[in-house]
Amino acid sequence: MINNYCYVPIHSLSGELIALELTVLPHQNAPQTGDAESRLLDQLLTVERYADYFQQHGLLCCLTIDFPLARAVTESPFIHQILNQLPFLRLKLSEDFPNLHDGPNNPLLRALTDQLNILWLGDLGAGDANLNALQSKMFEVVKLDRQFYLDNVRRPFFNVLIAHIRRYTNRVLVGGVENAGQLDKLLSNKVWGVQGYYAQSMELGALDGTEGR
Repeated sequence: MINNYCYVPIHSLSGELIALELTVLPHQNAPQTGDAESRLLDQLLTVERYADYFQQHGLLCCLTIDFPLARAVTESPFIHQILNQLPFLRLKLSEDFPNLHDGPNNPLLRALTDQLNILWLGDLGAGDANLNALQSKMFEVVKLDRQFYLDNVRRPFFNVLIAHIRRYTNRVLVGGVENAGQLDKLLSNKVWGVQGYYAQSMELGALDGTEGR
């Protein structure tokens, strides 16, 4: 099972590991087959295997959910029970999540938060709908779209942009940081975390010193 996935580390700007994002490996087709509940269950059981690691090291873990997976979260008592046993787990919405701009008026988003799931917003800047979603203040972490970040980091209004985002969330996550100068700029803007600068990915076996079987 764990051969289907890897983790993408999330570091603080000082280089401290603060979270891991579970990612489906692109050459693996198995996790995409079957119904949504089965696909989500496969991911959750993979995370559960390393629950002690996350809790002992004070790390968060996030996985991305689309509309079918979100429905599985809200409609499956078994999935809900597993999530209750993983307090460090966060659910990140994909950028194409239907009617994301409705925020708490979206019945499925409201159901997710009513179940006390802590949500992250992914790929801010990739589409117009995410701006309204940001303003709902429903999200613990907001991740900038990588290309949006690279296109705008050198522009004069970037500081203003980050300040505006931080009005709605205390934790901004950035991928695609290319050099120490960009890192310093993010530090001055009180960005919470970065992906890709300190490490690209980790095999799951590295979490407990074993290789996945």
